[in-house]
Amino acid sequence: MKLQHVIAATLVFLVGSISLLMGTLVLLGIQEVSHTTLKGLLVYNVVLGALSLLVAILIWKGLKSSPKFVLLILLSHASILSFLIFFVPEVALESIRAMEVRVILWGLVYLLIQWGTIKKLRQWTSGWGSMAMLLLLSTVFLLGCKQATKGTTSDTKHAQAKDSKEKALQSKEDFANGWVHEIQLDQGNKWQANVETTIGVSKMRSTIDRTAPRTISEYRHLGNELNEQKNTLVKECTMTGPSHDNLHVWLYPLIKKIEALQNVGNEKSGRQLTQNIAQHLKSYDDFFK
Repeated sequence: MKLQHVIAATLVFLVGSISLLMGTLVLLGIQEVSHTTLKGLLVYNVVLGALSLLVAILIWKGLKSSPKFVLLILLSHASILSFLIFFVPEVALESIRAMEVRVILWGLVYLLIQWGTIKKLRQWTSGWGSMAMLLLLSTVFLLGCKQATKGTTSDTKHAQAKDSKEKALQSKEDFANGWVHEIQLDQGNKWQANVETTIGVSKMRSTIDRTAPRTISEYRHLGNELNEQKNTLVKECTMTGPSHDNLHVWLYPLIKKIEALQNVGNEKSGRQLTQNIAQHLKSYDDFFK
């Protein structure tokens, strides 16, 4: 077996194994990442990771069909890369970079296993060689476009991170349940709440109990559902006087937590917010009846 085929097979095996392993861990919620992930992209990485292992075997055995499969995966990665750059504005920069690395590595693999063919000018300017050259030129163009917008993207990411940090600091007291030092009881007894309010709180608790969100989109969906139930609770509330005032002391931080869950940026924060909201709803029984 030629040395370049050994190197190519090893590269494909390593890339495929990493994609398959990391994609599976993130999909199952075992591994957490700091950036926003797209479930469809994770599934794609897992599937292509498994296919890469099969292609590594083909290259190792020196089968003539291996260059076609390598080029097919290379074209697939390049297509996904261009789609992410031009049509998915919410994709994380880390996902873009990872796909760029895949395109470059698979381009290198194709060059390695086609080294003998590339040296022949006639074959280089026709057939698969032409397609490979066109793909490489397209990749260079895409990378150039990405580099041109890199500064703007980085500035945007920095601004978003700064804004998120400021919001987190502003809401820190709410999440720490500082409201418990402000709320009062009715001369040592629980406040009498209207039935609709109590039912509304019960529905929100049931919503959390029956759901098991694991992805960012699922946590945001839970936040939207809780927000709708909260709006109904506020609309149907008929409480007045001190009982109403203390209800709002309890309700305001809950509203802020639900808003944060609707815009959560990662799975870890989503899980913490969900647990915090569940505890907050449970505390309703400590002050109202």
